[in-house]
Amino acid sequence: MPDWINSLLQDTLGLGNVVSPIYLLATVATAWIVFRLRGLKTGFLGWLLPREIWAHKSTRADIALFLISRVMSAVGLIALFTAVPAIATMVADALPFGARTGANLSPVALGFVFWVFGDFAVYLNHRAHHQIATLWPMHAVHHSAEVMTPITAQRQHPLALLIGAAIQSVILGAILGLLVGTIAPDTTIVEIAGVNAFTVVAIMAMANFHHSHIWICYGRTLEHLLISPAQHQVHHSNNPAHFNKNYGNTLAIWDWMFGTLYIPQPGEAVTFGLTDPDDAPLMTHRLGPLMLDPLRRMLLPRR
Repeated sequence: MPDWINSLLQDTLGLGNVVSPIYLLATVATAWIVFRLRGLKTGFLGWLLPREIWAHKSTRADIALFLISRVMSAVGLIALFTAVPAIATMVADALPFGARTGANLSPVALGFVFWVFGDFAVYLNHRAHHQIATLWPMHAVHHSAEVMTPITAQRQHPLALLIGAAIQSVILGAILGLLVGTIAPDTTIVEIAGVNAFTVVAIMAMANFHHSHIWICYGRTLEHLLISPAQHQVHHSNNPAHFNKNYGNTLAIWDWMFGTLYIPQPGEAVTFGLTDPDDAPLMTHRLGPLMLDPLRRMLLPRR
């Protein structure tokens, strides 16, 4: 088997991917509990996988972009834009008191630091793609989804994947360089199958419900700390009252700290997709416009 195909399978099926079979099984199990607690009378599979979602042309676009992203990862293209250890070392070496080392941190503590500030890097990257006009056309591809499934998480323009990896590397590398210092190649963190254990737990808990039709709230208090599926669904809403809210990935504390937190009301109605005329080509859900129109808008911005 060619190396890139083997890498593709490992990347797609491994715990580093939110649609790993293990995560999907956990999602189905959690959905069953939610279904039973709500006392719903419909069939479970029809509720979990309604035809109007899985047969929607938006879902077909999700799958196409997901496959493109997996191939990019498998051939190492995204890794070329990821350099957290190098940036951390550069920042640590530039400090006047010399490079510190995280060797005195336990693997659990270091894993937690990586996870928390990695989440912060995702917040800043996500916010940048919304608020920097040049970056928005790429991120609009993600928000053009009219229905949501776990695969929608990887409905991303290929260029957005590369730019996002670079932005997150710079942010996370700089923070770790300041807090931890030089990150040696043999630095150990607590892992499960090669993935930060805190990341695995966060994904296993609720991540796949964030891009779904299933409305789950945590309650006003907890939603100041953690992003619930309902909060992220609000982020995808085409209601202007919901715009530029809930950028967080797992932790809501960043939105709370920087004034972008929106806590939805129980059962608050949301519809997904884009309504601006500039986004009309993306709403066709055809691969050509999804790939090319963002580039046209970035190179030839509207005057």
